[in-house]
Amino acid sequence: ESSPTARGLFVREQFLCQHVPDPPAGVNTNLPPFSAAKPQTNRDRMSEHVVNPGCASCHSLIDPIGFGFEKFDAVGARRDKFTFAKPRPNKETLEKAWELEIDAAGFVAGVANSQFASPAKLGSVLSQSAQCQECVAKQYFRYIAGRMETAADRPVIRKMTEDFRRSQFKFKELMLSLMLARENSGGTEHVVRNHQAQ
Repeated sequence: ESSPTARGLFVREQFLCQHVPDPPAGVNTNLPPFSAAKPQTNRDRMSEHVVNPGCASCHSLIDPIGFGFEKFDAVGARRDKFTFAKPRPNKETLEKAWELEIDAAGFVAGVANSQFASPAKLGSVLSQSAQCQECVAKQYFRYIAGRMETAADRPVIRKMTEDFRRSQFKFKELMLSLMLARENSGGTEHVVRNHQAQ
């Protein structure tokens, strides 16, 4: 089944370079089971994340992003309604139980004017975010260096981000910026030599 939490976490960590803490030990991370008496979408089932203060601090950062992907099921197939089918007693066939409307509205907490209702719109929101632009530079640095950045790498990443923006976000220019960086002769030269060796 699809996981708005996992999807939102991926966007936070991979496109905004933010760390979201793991849930506290002993917390039950399972969603309430589907019920014939009260059929619910994932958004409805995850309402506990909003009302429980112990959950809300982190889930308010990730779940609203993941809800924007709910029109895609767990394998990425498009769906217009949230369907749940339960096994029949013989367990060989499924009995269609419910078809529920999907609310795919989402937003990125901490980013102004970030409301979206499709992955394409989310892409547009992120592309205009300075934090996302810098994160792309960081992720490329991490890939080439084979490690996380340190304080000594900040001038290089800052220069990469500036060059990336100046080029109107041409990825080739981001690559060249890292290769030509000279601000930090220690870390940068090491990165460049590692890249050339590859």
